[in-house]
Amino acid sequence: MITVGILSFSDGRERVHNSLAPYIKECEDNLKAVLEGTEKVRVITASGIICNSRLAAEMAEEMVSHHPDAIILNIPVFAFPNFAAIAVTLLNVPVLAISPVNGAMPGLGGLQAAVNMIRQTGGKCGKVWGNIQEEKTLGKVMTFLKAAYAATSLKGQIYGLIGGRSIGMGSGAVNPDVWMNIFGVDVDHVDQLEIIRRTKDVDCEKVNRAFKWLGDHMGAILYDDDKLTVDSLKMQIRCYFATKDIIDERKLDFVGVKCHYELSEYYVTQCLSAALFNDPYDWDGPKEPLVYACEADSDAALTMQIMKLISDEPVLFFDFRHYDPKDQVFAFCNCGAMSTWYAKRGSAIENLRNVKLCPIISKYGGKGCHVQFMAREGEMTFARLSRVLDKYKLILFKGTLKEFPAEKMEETCFSWPHAFASVQMDPENLIDRYESNHIHAVYGDFVAELTEFCKIKGIDYEVII
Repeated sequence: MITVGILSFSDGRERVHNSLAPYIKECEDNLKAVLEGTEKVRVITASGIICNSRLAAEMAEEMVSHHPDAIILNIPVFAFPNFAAIAVTLLNVPVLAISPVNGAMPGLGGLQAAVNMIRQTGGKCGKVWGNIQEEKTLGKVMTFLKAAYAATSLKGQIYGLIGGRSIGMGSGAVNPDVWMNIFGVDVDHVDQLEIIRRTKDVDCEKVNRAFKWLGDHMGAILYDDDKLTVDSLKMQIRCYFATKDIIDERKLDFVGVKCHYELSEYYVTQCLSAALFNDPYDWDGPKEPLVYACEADSDAALTMQIMKLISDEPVLFFDFRHYDPKDQVFAFCNCGAMSTWYAKRGSAIENLRNVKLCPIISKYGGKGCHVQFMAREGEMTFARLSRVLDKYKLILFKGTLKEFPAEKMEETCFSWPHAFASVQMDPENLIDRYESNHIHAVYGDFVAELTEFCKIKGIDYEVII
């Protein structure tokens, strides 16, 4: 639920303010009613309308005490613009100013004057002119609020970097100072062998119950008496519990786990953990998905966390693997970090019926399973944070997942989870302009929300079309 505060502004002359106050309050009530009607927003209104500089400071401080995710400046008249500028200096969350369409009132001029003064002094403030009851206007406001919620929620979060740089991928490494400065996120580093150490303390009854749940609900478990055995699968289950214990103990909000090489080469791969942490369920029932990026790709984890906060859905992680010119689709796949929710986007039972646990490929010296399925068709938003010398940019594009016979996965790596994506742009243009081997996606169209997030955080973005 997004918590939004509304500050309403008026004329600084008491006589004029008294004549305008009923209309200003009516506009405030309309905003509150429509936003709460979405069932995605909780609205807090200030105890008074701001009609002088002292109230501007007092009402702003009052609103801050409620810890909102964003503030809406309700400016339906020509309110004195310095009131809004004063209030914004005291706010520490994203701000949007709105004025309704009403030719009988100079709200549009008030909107322009207030936002200009805020921006002139170096502040940030979004701007919407429109009636909140109209779908287009409400859409603009909700786009801002979703982005603001993500930006505010990130501040103070803890990212768990479990392991370090994986297989030489510098694009996945993290600079903790830059993350704290731009996103307000702290990085807590944990050795990944701590996962293995803690597996010894996992209760056998818990492991057996999880093992039975997987056996009862998976479409198939393809034991091979070598890589994937009862013992190696139970060890992967133990790793999931051990990682969960680390997350709980360290109070981590999202994580990246190295896996390659130490764990995948000498113990078990972490594919089961990667899938289940990103899922909205496990053997204990429904749960909040927790972003888990494999190969300790920290910018992947941060991208996924932003996308999850905006969409309120699990987020996919996979690799650019291949482009098939015959079917005109990209094959996106990775050894195991795809949420099984995307198999059917239904209940746990519906989804897992379409998932197989396959022996890990011989490339890895360790044991365990890959979590194989083909993602269900649908419109997707793809995104990735990239950086050059600590300057971040978010790259976005849209595509549509398509389903094929299972045999198509044999064209790449049959044991891995796959998503086949059709994109509108020239594939070579996408390959040239996209700046990572990893790609992240969520079901639906969230390009507007993600670009708004970038505006709030002051980072560049590029939409590839």
